[in-house]
Amino acid sequence: MWGLVAGIVSYPAFAWYGKRYLDGQGLERGFTRTVLVLLMATILSSTLAYGVSWMASTAQSRNSQAQLQKNGIAMLADELKCARDPASALCQSTAEQANALEQKLLSGLTSNHQNQ
Repeated sequence: MWGLVAGIVSYPAFAWYGKRYLDGQGLERGFTRTVLVLLMATILSSTLAYGVSWMASTAQSRNSQAQLQKNGIAMLADELKCARDPASALCQSTAEQANALEQKLLSGLTSNHQNQ
C-alpha cells in the first residue's frame, strides 16, 4: 500500500525534475523528449515504490512472495516444455486437468444461472 502511494506521489516530481534536467542538457522539446521524460519518471517512481513496499513488508511476506515467484517460474518452465513437446505425458495430464477444471467451472456457472 505504501509503495503504491510513494510511486504515485513521486511520479510528478520525477517528471518535473526530468524535464528540468533535459532543459539543462539542451535537448529540444518534442515527442522523443516527452517519451524519455515519461520513461525516466516511470522507472524511477516504480523503483521507489518497489523499495518502499519491500521495506514495509515483513520477512514472512517476502518469503511467501519469493515462493510464489519460484512456483510461477516453474509453471512457466512447464508451459515452455509443453510448447516444445505437446504430446508428452506431463502436457497431456495438464491438459486433462485444465479441461476438468473448465468443465467444473462452467457447470457451476450454468447451475447458478439456472437457479436465478
